[in-house]
Amino acid sequence: MSFIFLINLVLSFIAVGLIWTIQLVHYPSMRFISKEQFSAYHNFHSIRISLIAMPLMLVELITSFLLLNQNFNNAIQTIFLINFVIVVLIWLSTFLVQVPLHNILSKEKNDKVISKLILSNWFRTILWTARSILMILFLSFTMGLI
Repeated sequence: MSFIFLINLVLSFIAVGLIWTIQLVHYPSMRFISKEQFSAYHNFHSIRISLIAMPLMLVELITSFLLLNQNFNNAIQTIFLINFVIVVLIWLSTFLVQVPLHNILSKEKNDKVISKLILSNWFRTILWTARSILMILFLSFTMGLI
């Protein structure tokens, strides 16, 4: 088991905890912020969550790419290909869906956009959860637990 894999595994656990917190707490809480305070709240949330999420996502992408490019047998290579595809899909969703919605919300509170943000974020929540499960299964298999 490589050090790169361990970093990737730990990041998957951190990311899945973060995304479930955002999905179940942060995004729904936006509905309870007054229109007058919403811009300040949203800007605070966006800056602070980015300080956690962006370095995590960047290192996650790099380590997933490095795992994909190591010389493993076909079965392991397939697992790391699936892992990398999941990470790329998370990035695409983040920058093509969630960021544009956040850009709208940075100007003013919009309940329809908040609902779209919550609904669309399920895609990332499911992907990060699936990635963590994939990495747990891979680790369990390599340790002879399954």
